[in-house]
Amino acid sequence: MRRYYILLIGTLAAACATYAQQLTGRVVDTQNQPIEFANVALYALPDSALVTGTITDADGDFTLEGGTAKRALLKISFVGYETQTVEARPGVTVTLKPESTQLGEVTVRANRSAIRLKNDALVASVQGSMLSQAGTANDVLRRLPSLTTDNKGNISVFGKGEAKIYINRREVRDLSELDQLNSADIRDVEIVRNPGAGYDASVKAVIRINTVRHAGDGFGFDVRSSWYEGETTDLREQLNVNWHKRGWDVFGTVLYGRGAYLIDSRITQQTRLDTLWQQENALYATGIDRWMRIMAGTNWEISPKHYVGLRYTLSPTLRDDINHTTFNSMVHADSAFYDEWHSDNARRTTNDPAHRLNAYYNGTVGRLGIDFNVDFYTSGSTSRSHAVETSRMQEDRVVNSENRVRNRLAASKLILSYPVFGGELSVGGEYVRTHRTDMYSNPERIVPSSDMTADEWNSSLFAEYARETPIGQFGVGSRYEHVRSDYLSDGRPLDGLNRNYNQWFPNVSFGTRVKGVDLQLAYTAKTQRPSYRQLTSNVYYANRLTLQTGNPLLKPTLTHDVSLTASWRIVQLTASYRQERDAVIDRTERSRIDPKVSLITYTNLDRLPFLTAFATVTPAFGVWTPQLSAGFVKQWAEVEIDGKPVRYDRPIFRISLNNSLRLPAGLLFTLDVRYRSKGDERNLHLTDDVWVVNMGLTRSFFSDRLSVMLRGWDVFRGEGGGAIYRSPHMESYQVDRYDSQEFELTLRYRFNAAKSKYKGTGAGTGELERL
Repeated sequence: MRRYYILLIGTLAAACATYAQQLTGRVVDTQNQPIEFANVALYALPDSALVTGTITDADGDFTLEGGTAKRALLKISFVGYETQTVEARPGVTVTLKPESTQLGEVTVRANRSAIRLKNDALVASVQGSMLSQAGTANDVLRRLPSLTTDNKGNISVFGKGEAKIYINRREVRDLSELDQLNSADIRDVEIVRNPGAGYDASVKAVIRINTVRHAGDGFGFDVRSSWYEGETTDLREQLNVNWHKRGWDVFGTVLYGRGAYLIDSRITQQTRLDTLWQQENALYATGIDRWMRIMAGTNWEISPKHYVGLRYTLSPTLRDDINHTTFNSMVHADSAFYDEWHSDNARRTTNDPAHRLNAYYNGTVGRLGIDFNVDFYTSGSTSRSHAVETSRMQEDRVVNSENRVRNRLAASKLILSYPVFGGELSVGGEYVRTHRTDMYSNPERIVPSSDMTADEWNSSLFAEYARETPIGQFGVGSRYEHVRSDYLSDGRPLDGLNRNYNQWFPNVSFGTRVKGVDLQLAYTAKTQRPSYRQLTSNVYYANRLTLQTGNPLLKPTLTHDVSLTASWRIVQLTASYRQERDAVIDRTERSRIDPKVSLITYTNLDRLPFLTAFATVTPAFGVWTPQLSAGFVKQWAEVEIDGKPVRYDRPIFRISLNNSLRLPAGLLFTLDVRYRSKGDERNLHLTDDVWVVNMGLTRSFFSDRLSVMLRGWDVFRGEGGGAIYRSPHMESYQVDRYDSQEFELTLRYRFNAAKSKYKGTGAGTGELERL
C-alpha cells in the first residue's frame, strides 16, 4: 500500500511538473445558465494521466493550475447531465446536455434532476421545471418536500424546526420578501438540514434561494397584484424596479399588504388548584393587519472580483392594526355551576417606523475571499387593549392595558476564505449588540405593571474547513460564542438573571458517492436561547382564572443532531436523530396572589430525543410531473404531571403529493394534497388527522411577460384540528378553525426584469429572530 501511494504521488508530481500554467473556463447548461459545483478534471496527453481537478463556482467558472504540456483534455460531469470531454484551452465554455433514461414505456428526463444532493444541501431545481410557474418564492417553498408553513407564514424543515431563509446569500429579514420574488426568477432552492459553523448557533435549518442571473443593461420592472377572497379579504400590491448600467445596479421595491384573519376556537379546560375548576370557553377573534415595505439600494461591481453595496428598508407607520376578540366562559367548581363570563376585547397596535440598513463588501484579493457586513435595525410598537368582562354572578370588570416594546440592534460580520491544502478554509467573526425595553401597565392593577430592559452582547468566532478527497468530501468546523445578558426591572438589576455564556458548537460532515448513490453524514451542535417574550416577567390577563407570563429563569436549549442523507436518481432519503437538552415546554403553576388562579408559563425539560425519517420521489411522465413525499417524526418525552410520569411518544406522519400537469393552450394545472396524522409534539397531543388540498391554473401571455393565476387554497377546509395540552394542575382540549379556504387571483407583468446583484448577507441574524 505504501509503495502504491509513493507511485501515485510521484505520478501526480510528474504530471503537475509538465502542466503548470493556469487554465480558466466556464460550464453552462443548454439554456446558457451557469452550472455550479460541476466536477472538472484535467488529463494530460498522450497518456491521459490525471493532472488536477476542481469544481465550478456559482457563475459556472473554474480555474485550474496547468503547465507546459502541449495537449490536454477536460472532463466535465454533473448529476443529471451527460459527461463531456473537450480539448483544454484557455477560456473554454462547455455546455452540458440533460441526460435521459428509458424506464419501460415511460421516459424520465433528468432535467437537472428535480431534487439532488449537493454538498451540505438537498437542492430542488426550479428553473426549467414546473415550479418556475408556481407564482412567488413562497409558493415554491410550499410545494417542496419536508417544508411546512404555519399560520404566520414561518417556514419549517420537517424534524428540524424553523428555518433561516437566504436569497442569494442575503438573509430574509421579512417574510414578505418571499412574496416579492417571482418563481420564474429562481434557479434553485437549497435545503440545509445541518447548518455549519458559519451560521448562528441558534440556526437549526437553512433554506438558500438562488436566483437566475439576467444579463443586459437598462431599466426593468416587475408589477404584481393579488386578491385573496374567503371569509375575509387579503390584498398584495407590489412594484419592483431595477436599473443596471456599467457595473452599477440601482434597485427598489414597494410592497403593500392587507391581511385579514379569523380564528374560531373551542377550549375545554380543567384546572386542579384549590378545587377542580372546569371551563367551557369559546374564542372568536378577527383582525386586520396592514403593512408596507419600501426598500431601496445600490450595488457597485467595481470589478468581477469586488462588490460593494448599501440597502435600506423602511416599514412606515400605517393605520393601526386592529384585533377584536370575544371570549365566553362557562365555569364550574367541582361540577357545580360557578359563573358565566363574557369578555369583549379590542386591541389596537401602533407600529413605529422600522428602519434597517445593511452595507457590505464582497470580493477577492489574490486567493483570499472577503465577505464583510454591517447592520443597524430599530423597531417598536405600542399595543393598547380595552376589555369589558361581564359576569352573571359577580361584579363586572373593565381591564385596560398598554404594552410598549422598543428594539435596537447593531451587528457586524466578517468571513475570510482561502484555499489550503487542496480545500478551502473559512474563518470569521460576528458581533451583535441588542437593546430591548418592554413596558406593561394595567391601571386597574388586576395584573402587576412592569418595566423590563434587556441588554445583550454576543461575540462569536468560527472556522470551517472543507476538502475533496478521493473517497469523498470532508467538512469540519467549530463556532465559539460569548454571550452576556443584563436584565433590569424598573431600572434595577434582577438578581440571578444577568448571565454569561461561553459555548463551543462543533460540526463535522462527510459526503461521498457509492455506486451512483450520493451520501452525506453530518453532526452539528446548536442552541436555542429563549426569546425575550419567553423571558419576560410581565403578566398578561386571559380571564379571571387564567394569567400568562414568561420565566426569566429559563435555560437555553442545547441540541445535538446526527443526520444521514442519500440521493439516487429520482429518490431522496433523509434520517436524523437529535437530542434537545433543557427543551422549553409550557407549564401551569398556581398563582401566588390567588389560589384559584392558574399561571401559564414556561419551563425546561431535562432532555427530549427525536427520530426523523423522510423520503421523496420525483419522476416525470410526459406532461405530468408528480412529487410524492412521506415521513415521520417521533419523540420520546416524559412529563411529570401531578406526581405521575406521562409519556408523549406517538409519532406524527406527513405525506404530500404535488402534481403539475401541462395542458393544451399553454395552461399549467396544479393539484397538491398534504396530510398530517395525529401524534405527540412536546407536551401536546394532536388529536385530528389533517388533509389539505390546493389547486391552481396558470396561463402566460406575451412571451411570459404577463401571467394570470387562479388558485384555490384549502379547497375542502381541512386546515385546523384539535390538541390536548397537559401540565401540572391543568388539562385543556382546544379545537381551532381558521379562514384557510381562499380563492386567489394574481396578475403579474414583467418588463426587462433583472434581479439585483446585491451580495450583502447581513449580520446579527439570531438576535433579529429573537426580537
